[in-house]
Amino acid sequence: MVVKWRRLIYMCKVSVIINCHNGEEFLKETLESLEKQTFNNYELIFWDNCSTDGSADIVQTFDARLRYFYGGKMIPLGAARNKAVEQARGEYISFLDSDDLWDTEKLERQVDVLDRDISVGMVFTNFYRFNMLSGETDIFDKKAIYRKLSFEELVGNYSFCLSSFMVRKKALEGLDHVFHDNFKYAEEFELFSRIAYNWKTVYLPEALVTYRIHKNMNTIKLRNRIGVEYQMALESLRKEAEDLDSKFPDVVKKIEFSRDLSYVKDIIYKGDNRKVRALMKPYLNYNIRAKCFYFISFLPTRLSVFMVKLFYKSRI
Repeated sequence: MVVKWRRLIYMCKVSVIINCHNGEEFLKETLESLEKQTFNNYELIFWDNCSTDGSADIVQTFDARLRYFYGGKMIPLGAARNKAVEQARGEYISFLDSDDLWDTEKLERQVDVLDRDISVGMVFTNFYRFNMLSGETDIFDKKAIYRKLSFEELVGNYSFCLSSFMVRKKALEGLDHVFHDNFKYAEEFELFSRIAYNWKTVYLPEALVTYRIHKNMNTIKLRNRIGVEYQMALESLRKEAEDLDSKFPDVVKKIEFSRDLSYVKDIIYKGDNRKVRALMKPYLNYNIRAKCFYFISFLPTRLSVFMVKLFYKSRI
């Protein structure tokens, strides 16, 4: 590991973590959104996961708050996030993906929440979705209100953006692990679910993050990993919460449905419509999307694939 220090050690309130592998296409704008923050008592921990493009040159233009680390070898995203977390000196940790953007008040608003209530372990915000494939922008939660989320609400309806989260560093203490080393896609869902089991979570309704959807993002490239990692996350959560199945059966059901729906989104492109029906049949009275995929699977393969692509044209 190569470390580049930009100045002497100093105390900071927030550690901002960017994990990057070949992110030069969007990195400059991402860093600019960080530099414009109204709250400036932070350090930037940049973990370069063996980039071969110009990412390192771009990040070196950042100011003295930068702490740059270059990994000795390419590792899964979960493991790379852990490497970065180990370096965090702040009281709070905020994650910023190298292709996302922050509103200028993002850090300030979240620090204020955590400072005012020590029982809150995590705070996240609403966000914009900018689809670079279609050029459209929309807001994720159009009916958002300020609220404290229960464990069931967070885990059972998880579809949030990593870059919108800030975590109290103390909330990571005592966990069996922070991020799962082998995860490539759902590492944040697995971690935040375990934090939410033990700490309060606050949701800010303002969209303070822009989540950019593009062809090179992990949600597209790792589609075949999503279902596998939902199952791994469920097993990990069961270890943290031994009463999960008996106390939170609805949460378990939602995770299992998300897992199987992810499998279906992948295998329908392979033409295995019989397996699609087998996976969705148990959920026909549970979720409308299960009915949609179930009935689409009776169509000829080319037509069923066309229908799915049409439905997810502006999605992932």
